[in-house]
Amino acid sequence: MLASGVGFTEGPVILRDGDVAFTSIDHGCVYKVHAGRPEVFAVTGGGPNGATEGADGRIYVAQNGGTSPAHRWPFVTGGVQVIGAGGKVDWLTQDPISPNDICFGPDGFLYVTDPTRGRPARDDGRIWRCNPHTGDAELLLSVGWYPNGIGFGVEDDQLYVASTGQRRIWRFRITDGRLSQAEAFVDLPRGMPDGFAFDVDGNLIVAAVGIDGNPGEIQTYDRSGSLVEAFRPGSSAKYTNVALSESGTLIITDADAGAVLTVASWPARGLAMHPFRGLALRS
Repeated sequence: MLASGVGFTEGPVILRDGDVAFTSIDHGCVYKVHAGRPEVFAVTGGGPNGATEGADGRIYVAQNGGTSPAHRWPFVTGGVQVIGAGGKVDWLTQDPISPNDICFGPDGFLYVTDPTRGRPARDDGRIWRCNPHTGDAELLLSVGWYPNGIGFGVEDDQLYVASTGQRRIWRFRITDGRLSQAEAFVDLPRGMPDGFAFDVDGNLIVAAVGIDGNPGEIQTYDRSGSLVEAFRPGSSAKYTNVALSESGTLIITDADAGAVLTVASWPARGLAMHPFRGLALRS
């Protein structure tokens, strides 16, 4: 176990310096694990959800604005926050309404899922692209389902997005900077998809939240969308997200237990996230 007593955990990031950062939605902060100890790195307020690291070393956070299980904070709305040296928090953009997850693309831009929330009354949302230098946010697509996890696999022209309510992973082709040719890549046999990661072989590793009283799972799908493995770390239902290191250590956020778990010697090494593909880790 990497951390315990840290609230409703989400957004694990394996940083280039070897430390691990993660968000705590109900604590309103980002933790960093250094020398084996979790410490508050930045207080974001609201509900910090997904997170990713930029080439500048800053951490970019999908801030949901304080929706449950988070708490409302004064002057904190939805948007994308950026955390600099020393844990200083600034806004990149407040155009997205209630972001859930975030990743960098091969073009250097941030891609953000923005569900309307309030399910089942509202089960829709938006996908944005944000300029990390200017904060300009472009609405790429509105969808009639709840967009959750987001990421790029080994194909730089294809974007994967989890649809929680549909229990599906969609795959979009990016053509001339636009999302097109949406296809259902995976329909989960059990649970609902939240965050996900890829290994170097292009396999998709999904944190599947348990439903109907069943435990959650970490499900692995090959490049054809076929289920090849289902791993249950324990009895929790809410395994919300995963990150896989380039050396093969799987990080799992366990929101039910208020913990962050590690699985050493995962069968495959992690695919480096943009913008770090092809770069070696700093020592």
